[in-house]
Amino acid sequence: MQIALLAGTLLSGLLVLRATSSPKQEVPGAPTLPPELKRLEAWVGTWDAEVSLMGQTTQGSETCRMECGGNWLITEHTGSFMGMPFQGKGFTGYDASKSAYSGVWIDSSGSPMSVFANGQFSKDGKSFTALVDGLGMDGKPARFEYLSTFPDARTRAFEIFQLDGGKKELQMRIRYTKRS
Repeated sequence: MQIALLAGTLLSGLLVLRATSSPKQEVPGAPTLPPELKRLEAWVGTWDAEVSLMGQTTQGSETCRMECGGNWLITEHTGSFMGMPFQGKGFTGYDASKSAYSGVWIDSSGSPMSVFANGQFSKDGKSFTALVDGLGMDGKPARFEYLSTFPDARTRAFEIFQLDGGKKELQMRIRYTKRS
């Protein structure tokens, strides 16, 4: 009983300490973050989005932040599609054991979760590519390429290409402008 009480007291103290520290501040004894996580900061901020999909263009916004001790990029997108509200969330991190970025995307479209485990930045850091297995517009299994480009600190683009039998067909494009 005393051990459980002591453990609970220690856990409470650690939670209070964590809650009062700055998210960027290093915690003594915490593992050092791999430098690859710094590259994900290119997404951080609030962005206005122009989404082009299926011949329609809609507006939206996206907020991106680093969380969980700086280990995960959390992306939250809101907008509309075909007159209906749309919401999506993404989680992207770095898997040092595979020397690759991994992530997941979920949204209100009702489609299955998209998962990737092989994302890579270009050497110059101006593009990020990941291969994703999912469902095509016809509901059948398909492979996609997710491509994010960063022309400058205030502009980025995201494109989804369906890969089919050696062909690469653009499915969606989002143009982002970072808010001040």
